[in-house]
Amino acid sequence: MVRTNYSGLNPVVVQALNNLQYQYSGEIPEMWCSCIRSPFKKLLEYNPKHFSKNGFIQMVERVYIDGDFKAEMHSLYIYCTVCDSLVIIHKNTIECGNDYLKKYITKTAVMHSV
Repeated sequence: MVRTNYSGLNPVVVQALNNLQYQYSGEIPEMWCSCIRSPFKKLLEYNPKHFSKNGFIQMVERVYIDGDFKAEMHSLYIYCTVCDSLVIIHKNTIECGNDYLKKYITKTAVMHSV
């Protein structure tokens, strides 16, 4: 993920990041990705002190229960800024997303060095 320690970061930015990760009912992963792509990149770009431009955000499914939206679970989908696309990971963990990001950055670096 991008960052888990939000110390010193503007609370508005923290709230925006939290809101971006949620998928709403009826929204397919591709729709979620197209909605968050630009705002997520801008948050990373405008806060270089706290974030690298290479990052990912994991989709969290939300359900409507008893008149409220509740976070259900992390999904197998992430949006990766390096490959600029929606990616399916094999486990719904932050570590799996980080592994994908590292592998893709390495693969990209090798392709550009040849």
